[in-house]
Order: sequence, then C-alpha cells, then structure tokens
Amino acid sequence: KKQLKLKTMSTTSASVPPPPATMPKPKSIPLVPIPTSCFDENHLPSVLHQPNPMTPEAERQARRRTCRFIEEAGGQRCLRLPRVAIATATVFFHRFYAKHAFQEHDRFEVAMACLLLAGKTEESPKKLDLVIRECWKLRRKAQQQQNKLVSSGGDSPNVGGMSPNNIMSSPSSSTGGDLQMKPDEFKRLKERVLLLERVILHTIGFELSIDHPFKFLIDCAQGLSKKRLLEYNPTKKAKLVGKDGQPLGKQQQNNQLVQELAQNAISFANDSLHTSLCLQFGAQQIAMACVYLSGTHAGIGPIAGKTWLDLLEGIGVEELTSISVQILELVQSNRRGVDSGQFRAIRKDLDAMMMSNR
Repeated sequence: KKQLKLKTMSTTSASVPPPPATMPKPKSIPLVPIPTSCFDENHLPSVLHQPNPMTPEAERQARRRTCRFIEEAGGQRCLRLPRVAIATATVFFHRFYAKHAFQEHDRFEVAMACLLLAGKTEESPKKLDLVIRECWKLRRKAQQQQNKLVSSGGDSPNVGGMSPNNIMSSPSSSTGGDLQMKPDEFKRLKERVLLLERVILHTIGFELSIDHPFKFLIDCAQGLSKKRLLEYNPTKKAKLVGKDGQPLGKQQQNNQLVQELAQNAISFANDSLHTSLCLQFGAQQIAMACVYLSGTHAGIGPIAGKTWLDLLEGIGVEELTSISVQILELVQSNRRGVDSGQFRAIRKDLDAMMMSNR
C-alpha cells in the first residue's frame, strides 16, 4: 500500500506543470515619492512600451504639455478651481503615468478625469458635463491654433523623435473645426472619463490625501524672517528705497524680504508641478528647494556665519541640487524667470555646497 501511495503521489506531482523560472514582478503603485536612486526615466512605462516606445525626452515633454493643459483648464478662465485642486490633479496625473503608458490612454482624457477627481478631493467639485465642455473647448482651440500655424507654413517641432500630432492627438477626437461636440461623441467621452476616474483611483491605491509644497514653503519663509536669519545682499540692499526715495528701514526691509521670498518660492513650486519631482521627493523637500531658489533669485541669503543648508530643514545637499537643477531646466526651457547668467550662478553655488559637504 505504501508503494502504491508513493507511486500515486509521484504521478500526481508529475502532472502539475513546474512553476515558471522567473515570476513577473508586479508594477509598483507610486503612493509615496520614489527615491531618486530608484527613479529612472528610462524605465517609465511609456519609454518601455512596445511596439512604439517613447524617448525619455518625448515622455518628459508629454508630461509638461499636459500639466500646462491641466493648469489652464483648472484656472480662472475655465473651471475656476482653487490652486490646491489644480496641484492635486497634476499629482494624480503624474502618479497615473508612473504606472501606465501614454500610448495606452489619451492623456487629455486622463487630465479631465484628474481634474474631476481633484475637485471632489479638495471639496470644490465640478459637474462632469462642465469639466468635459471646458476642457474640450480649450483643447480644440489649441488644435485650431496649431493647424493655423501649419497651414501658414510654420513647422510643428518634433519632440524626441515623435511629432506633436502623435503625442497630442486622440483616436477618438474629431477633426472638425467647430468648438461644439456632437451629442453621441459627448456621451462616449463622458463614459470614458468616468471609467478613467475609476482607473486612476485604483492606480493611486485610493490615496487621495496629497501634501503640496505651498504650506511648507510659507512656514519656512515666515520662520526664517522672524528669526532674522536672512538678509538682502549688499547690491540688492542698496536698491531698496521707499516711495519717498529714502532707504527702507529694517522692519520694512524684513517685510519686503518675506513677501518676495514667499512669492518667488510659490512660483518655483508651481513650476515643479510640471516635472516628475513629486514622484521623486517629498513635498517638504521640494518646498525647501523652492525657498533656496527664491532667495538666490531675489538676492536674499543667510546672515553671516550661516549657510542655506543650516537654515533649510529636512533636505541634504544632494536632494537640494537635484530638485533645483530640474526646476531650473524647466524654467530655462520655457524662457522665463531665470536667465542663463542666473542659472550658471545658482549652479555654481550648488556645486560649491556639494564640494564643501564632501
């Protein structure tokens, strides 16, 4: 009986197929920032997608263009969402395409779903019909402007080996010239956006609480100002005069310093949303880098005996350098905010900090 039992067991085990040599690794959900050492643009889904992979440059440009679309669609001219809701929609968008490829889902429809979901998350909900109509109008106007540019002899630039039409167009979008959508087309788009909203929720693991840099940078600017740890450099200080032409007093200088520091930092934080920094670093680290860039840009620096790294909490020189360089590259590519001279000066300062901390 023992022999028969052993024989039966061996026969049964032989009929079971052996496990595969290598089990496929599940895709990770980016609920928290991915460490810089692990983040690699060359391994993003859109870059690895087959049979038509995007280059890292094309993937980066697709993110930036769609983030500008989200910002404009959520702004005062369209949906009038609060700034925090637009920022949340942008983070949802980045996290979604950290797991999915641009070739799989139309990025403008994903942007609509992100705006719809972010409005609910930040307690400023907008009706689905309104979101679709405003985003549709904005997109159609942009397509019309692009068609006029091409028809007038202008060239649409190729980005990373991929034309804007390949990056921007949707198989479901019509080629008509009007800004009105046909009822059946509107119905299909409405269904797709609702479906994408659910896909986004599953992709981000229902993690709807998003930290943004804005609160951290305001607290940092006000804290440094109260402790009198920052001051204008001599060149900038000499130019500080009141309406009467007289030099500003210390209190007036301090009030202007914190206001200028916070405003510039918020601008840099808004720029950071157009990059993948929210996938690489925490909101507080991004905020500290924005405060540094703001101060350096405005001629504000630490008092004697202190360095920026002494004043900025929760960030090291490597993180500060990486965040600052990525933001400055974006700003410089947009040809606004920071000129080449300022870019070189800030980069030189970052290199000096790197050397001194080795």
